[in-house]
Amino acid sequence: MRKTVIVTGAAGFLGSHLCEKYYSLDCNVIGIDNLSTGLESNITHLKKLAKDHFFFLETDICEGFSKLQNSIPQEWLKNLTYILHFASPASPPHYQRLGIETLWVNSLGLSHCLNFADQHNARVIFASTSEVYGDPSLSPQPEHYWGNVNSFGERSCYDESKRFGEALIFTHNKKHQTRHGLVRIFNTYGPRMNPNDGRVVINFILQALKNIDLTIYGDGLQTRSFCYVDDLISAITKYADSNLASPVNIGNDKEFNMLELAEIVIHELKSKSKIRFHPLPADDPKQRKPDLTEAKKHLNYNPAVSLQSGILKMADWLKNIAHL
Repeated sequence: MRKTVIVTGAAGFLGSHLCEKYYSLDCNVIGIDNLSTGLESNITHLKKLAKDHFFFLETDICEGFSKLQNSIPQEWLKNLTYILHFASPASPPHYQRLGIETLWVNSLGLSHCLNFADQHNARVIFASTSEVYGDPSLSPQPEHYWGNVNSFGERSCYDESKRFGEALIFTHNKKHQTRHGLVRIFNTYGPRMNPNDGRVVINFILQALKNIDLTIYGDGLQTRSFCYVDDLISAITKYADSNLASPVNIGNDKEFNMLELAEIVIHELKSKSKIRFHPLPADDPKQRKPDLTEAKKHLNYNPAVSLQSGILKMADWLKNIAHL
């Protein structure tokens, strides 16, 4: 009997890749998304190819699973194995626009997933984030670092809801003797990001393809570590298959400042763009680099796609969808 996997946020950037991955592993895949930030076009190919074992339901996971239970073949739930809870806005423009919704989906939505998984002896994997570390005073950031986070600011709806989600999983596991888990995702990029996402890699590539100035906020010396989506998805599936319940960082540990990133994008895409500076937004972290010791130890994880190669792959995809 096929395993069944539920992916919330299925039409989003990472969610759509997870749906595709588990479909390729011959699982029944149930995708849930309210399309507040996800794009249904991200899963159109699956809906066409996989009607026999891919099902998409447009609904808000904060409303629970009653619509799902009434809509899908009941035999699918007999072998429910994983619920991957990836339903949350993830870019600052979107989670600040949908602040209340972001708080609810990472708390109430996660609670629904945990309770439904327990009913079916399944395992939840929660998409946490490097933002739980806030503006870190330690680099690289290991999982045991508690972070430096503003609970009352522009980014708090996202940062604190993810921290609450982690606490909910810890407490739920302790009370119910379950093994639900979470991954702390560092900056990831690749095909199927929403072109209006607002995050730096897709912004820079779009600007470079149009030969307009690349926008840098602040002095450009703040750093990030960029992971190509294929590397990330591989690590998430390995984590799901493990017995881990503690947080594990997933990303790429090669660190670049924003000026370096801009220069790489301009060079790789042979763009005529220049660089333009704007004021730094509030609470923007100055540094972000994962300590990948735990991922390498437990998941045999080693990101393989270089930033230069990933930028070219993403640019090719953008050219196709945006006709640039």
